[in-house]
Amino acid sequence: MGLFRANPAAEMTRLRKKLAKAADPDSPESLAMRHRIGLLLVETGDWPAAEEHYTELADAQVRAEGDRHPGTLGAWLNLATAKAALGDVEDAVHLMASTVDIYEEAIGLDDPATMQAQLMLSEMYSLSGEYDEALDVLSRHLNACVDTFGEYHETTIAGARRKVNVLRVLGRFDEARSLNGGLNRKPRNDYERDSARAVDLLIRAETGDAKIVRHKAREFAEQYRTQEFVEVLAAVLLRAGEPAEATELYRAVLSGQSAAPQWVLAGELARAYLESGQLDAAETLARELVSADGLPDGHPLKLGFRATLARVARERGRDAEAERELEAVVAGLTEAFGPKHPDVVEVAGWLKKD
Repeated sequence: MGLFRANPAAEMTRLRKKLAKAADPDSPESLAMRHRIGLLLVETGDWPAAEEHYTELADAQVRAEGDRHPGTLGAWLNLATAKAALGDVEDAVHLMASTVDIYEEAIGLDDPATMQAQLMLSEMYSLSGEYDEALDVLSRHLNACVDTFGEYHETTIAGARRKVNVLRVLGRFDEARSLNGGLNRKPRNDYERDSARAVDLLIRAETGDAKIVRHKAREFAEQYRTQEFVEVLAAVLLRAGEPAEATELYRAVLSGQSAAPQWVLAGELARAYLESGQLDAAETLARELVSADGLPDGHPLKLGFRATLARVARERGRDAEAERELEAVVAGLTEAFGPKHPDVVEVAGWLKKD
């Protein structure tokens, strides 16, 4: 007989009833139940309730265990996650960064909890558009992984892949290619080897070789049929001038995602809609992404969504509107990345087109 797992709502109700009967809400048993309730709120995406819950839980943890206890630190991490989900990214970054500092000092760089906290912080920095800071955290993370587990351990490889992604965002493709190549030296299996090869194809597509590598990207996608390889194929096809097929692939991938925002994939889909002539779909999706609260207004991804809207406006004959918006996007991306970044160059090229 299989194990029965209660649904989150039923489990929360049961835990809250039990907690209400507890003599001390700050006892170890009560705190454990409160942590479980918090995780269930995160699981169900009830972010307002999660923020309130973790604010109270963090205060209780400090009273009971102090501000350097793993339970306190975990509550602060989840509170930061809830704040970010509600659009308060700046406060979330500050809270998570200070929490990771305590993890590193009090728990130790080689502790798995610290390593997980570092990964969460790198994602938070990326969410706030602070990619250089994300890279610094990932560098510390990787150094600890190599010292603790070795260069080719799965934990080290996972962190290295995250660093490759950030390097790609920053347009540091040579560094990304070099680091990714290191992941391919001692693969544990064919999937791991080909996963690194697929990322190399993606980097080549992003640097102008999309048409050359699209056949190999398709071969991987057909061989493995996993989300990872399908995403690579979609990105390669979009850059190879085949947006119609890329659109269908992105739609398929997004249909299987969780309720959490998938900013990069959704932005790529909006662009694919545009470049395949589906202007209504492109405008609707890009406008939703621009108005969403999960990213700061100056985030490079949100600037990309605005660029798609501007290109739609141009296709509809609203040239003055398109020019103003593309100029603003170029200025924002230049501030974020510098004038030579590939995204800046690309949008500036759109601005110059008649």
